[in-house]
Amino acid sequence: MPERFRRGLNGLLVLLILGALAYASALLFGWNCPIKYLTGVPCPGCGLSRALAALLRLDFRAALRFHPMVFVLPPVVLYALFGKKPLFGSKNLERMLLWSVIVLDIAIWLIRLALHDPLIF
Repeated sequence: MPERFRRGLNGLLVLLILGALAYASALLFGWNCPIKYLTGVPCPGCGLSRALAALLRLDFRAALRFHPMVFVLPPVVLYALFGKKPLFGSKNLERMLLWSVIVLDIAIWLIRLALHDPLIF
């Protein structure tokens, strides 16, 4: 079995476990983030489960409202797990894209914290 395929399967397994934990958390605590429940501070992925659920219902406006990265993160994660060739023909450009997505997600998280979280004010 090729190494990249094995890593993709391992990554998919991790995502499935995280999804199962998120689902269990939703059943136990409602649609709340377990990190927010324990710390009081929402995580960078808060709202992503609800955004994906809205996306599956084809409610694009609600999906964007729940988490703006809902249209970017799923394709990037799928490519990172299962992409065979380097994106844009270069490993360096692929790494730059992945790091850019991470930085953008953190920037959006900080903006959302500053605008909506009462801990900031």
